Amino acid sequence: MKKAIIYYSKTGNTRDVSQKLNHKMNVDLLEVKAESDDPNILNPHLVEIPDVTSYNHLIFASPVHGFNLCKIMNSYLNQLPDLKGKTVDLFITHFFPFAWMGGNRTLKQMKKILENKNAIVNQMTSINWKSKKRDLVISNMIESYAK
Repeated sequence: MKKAIIYYSKTGNTRDVSQKLNHKMNVDLLEVKAESDDPNILNPHLVEIPDVTSYNHLIFASPVHGFNLCKIMNSYLNQLPDLKGKTVDLFITHFFPFAWMGGNRTLKQMKKILENKNAIVNQMTSINWKSKKRDLVISNMIESYAK
């Protein structure tokens, strides 16, 4: 089974977690990039658009911006082709004290987009960057996703 981690990271936190996960899984690590990281741009122009057609299992990772899925990852996910038969895991990073302050919503937004593309969404993890349990959440996620 061919696997990949596809991430977008503005501050580096999502990238760091993606790299830790990749260290354990040793799969393709692909970054989504836009012309500008300005979260206020409604329709960001993507300059690096990872092709996922050859993968069976995908892990998408994104930060939360303004209590929602960041516009860059939203744009990327919406332009993906049909993902029928592909298994997907998700994780997001955020600074809010509670997952209900954007983390849960962002995961639901990602899940909806991907299920509309016929992907099979499995595991979803919300990583609160300010939590004292952050490292434990990341460690547990890595062990679970790497199985």
